[in-house]
Amino acid sequence: MNRIPWRHRHSATVNSRTYRPLVIEVKITLSIEDSRPYSMGKRWFSHSRSRERSEARGRTMGVWADWWWWCARPGRLPRAAPLSILLATVLTIISLLFLLNAKALSRHPTPRQVLEMGDHDFEGAPQHHPDLVSYIRQLHLLTPKGASAPYALSRPNATDFSQNGQSKEVEKILKGKRGGVFVEAGAYDGEQLSNTLYLERNLGWKGLLVEPDPWNFWSLRKKGRKAHLVNACLSPSPYPREVTFKQSDTMGHIASQGEEANRRGIFTRVKCFPLYSLLLAINTTKVDLLSLDVEGAELQVLKTLPWEKVKIQVLCIEHRHIPEGSEALRAYLEDRGYALHTSVGDDYIFVRKDLEKIPQEDLL
Repeated sequence: MNRIPWRHRHSATVNSRTYRPLVIEVKITLSIEDSRPYSMGKRWFSHSRSRERSEARGRTMGVWADWWWWCARPGRLPRAAPLSILLATVLTIISLLFLLNAKALSRHPTPRQVLEMGDHDFEGAPQHHPDLVSYIRQLHLLTPKGASAPYALSRPNATDFSQNGQSKEVEKILKGKRGGVFVEAGAYDGEQLSNTLYLERNLGWKGLLVEPDPWNFWSLRKKGRKAHLVNACLSPSPYPREVTFKQSDTMGHIASQGEEANRRGIFTRVKCFPLYSLLLAINTTKVDLLSLDVEGAELQVLKTLPWEKVKIQVLCIEHRHIPEGSEALRAYLEDRGYALHTSVGDDYIFVRKDLEKIPQEDLL
């Protein structure tokens, strides 16, 4: 029989007869002693000299060179292409997973991850605790919109959005101060009945808007306010807690035990944070205006403040629903160095007695 040159062994016709190499066996070897982790389906041919060359070449060229040599032989490249694509795909996926894992490990852990705590673990924590402040800042506090971001108001041409002119009264008390700081609890949707929107739009004030009702807070987020937002209520205790909240448009409030038992209406569970904790979360203890409309819990919220550590110039407090009565609110704030400046609708406006240039005849 005539010998067929190697380059024609895959398919050759000699003397009108087709010759193909005889494959004896397909062998995959895995050996610890072998420097190659695997041998990619090396075929062993009947010709002993070809077998010796294959073994020698595999030992000298290494795993990847041997793989390329095996694929490059005539007729094998098309058959090896799917396996090559599969191998490349697997390596790509492994590389991506490695990069994603490295990126995840490089992220700064949240307080929940560092302390291995859930929300309930912060209940009862001191209001000044740095872990609680960091927890609020990273998981509950929404940063303000950029100064260039437009408002999305239903009445963009309005000026004073407060119910009875409270914003203009505060502007008058503080002599048109620009760049002030406010905190408004009971912010509703951030536009209607807002005591702070006028100050923010016209005088460049910044601050914090607190709204516990999930539906109202959803509307608040769409208004484009330039203030920090938090979907929570102000705690009537000097520590955080979770309460049952009764949703009722502008009259939502922390449900009493009787209301919880009755279950008439719409209820939800909300987080309550102390006012002092929220002030620390926005990195300020000096406030020009504190507006409180929390449907009866105003005096309890004020009693949680460490007054020696905060400085509040003007307070606008709704007093109609306070169980202890309006006089109890007035007496408490007078003991803290405030005087009742005026009454606007259902709100009392208090100012610090040491606030300069406030005519005494204007004080009630």
